[in-house]
Amino acid sequence: MKSLIVGMGIGQLYRDIYQQLGHDIVTVDQDVSKSADFQDIDSALALHGVFDTVHICTPNFTHAGLAQKAGKAGCRIVFVEKPGVANKEIWTSLIHTYKNTRFMMVKNNMWRDLSEIKNLVDQSRKIKLKWINKNRIPGPGSWFTTKELAFGGVSRDLMPHLLSLYLALNPEWRASWETGHDSRRIHSLGTIKDTEYGTVNPMGVYDVDDVCKIKFSHAGCQWKLEANWANGQADDRAIEIELKDGTKHQFELGLCPISAYNSMIQDAIANIDNDQWWTDQLTLDHWIHERLEQF
Repeated sequence: MKSLIVGMGIGQLYRDIYQQLGHDIVTVDQDVSKSADFQDIDSALALHGVFDTVHICTPNFTHAGLAQKAGKAGCRIVFVEKPGVANKEIWTSLIHTYKNTRFMMVKNNMWRDLSEIKNLVDQSRKIKLKWINKNRIPGPGSWFTTKELAFGGVSRDLMPHLLSLYLALNPEWRASWETGHDSRRIHSLGTIKDTEYGTVNPMGVYDVDDVCKIKFSHAGCQWKLEANWANGQADDRAIEIELKDGTKHQFELGLCPISAYNSMIQDAIANIDNDQWWTDQLTLDHWIHERLEQF
């Protein structure tokens, strides 16, 4: 099989996975220091034609255009990194326009081993999913913090991970309802120091949210999802569960294991001709987009 990776930041992870799977790999990155095979997707598609899988791992504002090019070329599966595209309508247009291509937002967290946590969900009255950082604003003053280019801040960067976990942990998510959502911008370029994820560009833009919360209710259980780029205190990335008997459990959320990415890719390939599987993926992607577009 032949796989195309566009954007060699997180794309390096996918290259490692596909090497283990034995795929022929072609890479694209406009940054010559990344030593990719091509600097643009057009050249890669012109020379190689149809790819079995494509991974779009570039800045958010480029996702839709690159997905269109892969779809027009007839590539079979196109994975788009979170947060997908600007809105649900663009996502729907991709699906309807390029009917021979399967499109999917990357939701790798849904393929984590969550069995221990799932066993507690039915007994729970409160569940909190937290991705709170001490100081991890990505590229302050760059496209990451420019709403026109990123479509949002932490709500588009980290909240998709938490929403994916919510969908994975609550198989009855269709029966739940949202009880509240909130997003705020606390920081500014004038108050931010260089972070673990980038040097501040004081001449750039910072007009996105950096704190985001969503609440759900289902079957007597209250769910709270909270993402924060920089609370200035401590990293706090975990799943907290309070059972109906008052017992409390906490599960730390480290980086998503490579095995989850691997399983996601192999499931998609195995289901390439399973229309229902892809209909289900579209339903999940639409639901996530709807939540993100509130902020």
